[in-house]
Amino acid sequence: MIPLTPLEQDILGDMAGDAHGVGELVGFIRAANPYYTNSEIFAALHALLARWIDRGWLRLHGASHSRTGLNDVGDLLPYLDRLGSDAMDPESDLPLPALDLTDQAFVDITWLRGAV
Repeated sequence: MIPLTPLEQDILGDMAGDAHGVGELVGFIRAANPYYTNSEIFAALHALLARWIDRGWLRLHGASHSRTGLNDVGDLLPYLDRLGSDAMDPESDLPLPALDLTDQAFVDITWLRGAV
């Protein structure tokens, strides 16, 4: 069994049903850590996405390719690095892609199958 934080469980359970924008993931992190600065939120998001990308759990969702110019989820972290922590600000209008869970996420996290 892969250990997940309560925050990861919350986000993954919500993502099981539909795509979520990276901005929505920022919202989950901000709600769980209301005193985090944009830099701290960026670091938490980056770490979470890195783990999930390494595990093969994420893919880019449809139209986010055209808004961001990304072709593969492997391009996501370098893209976010270029945007920086300013993209985490609630007032930011920087384009952030949407993500879907892959089949691998449902294989690795069996309780997700019941969340759909």
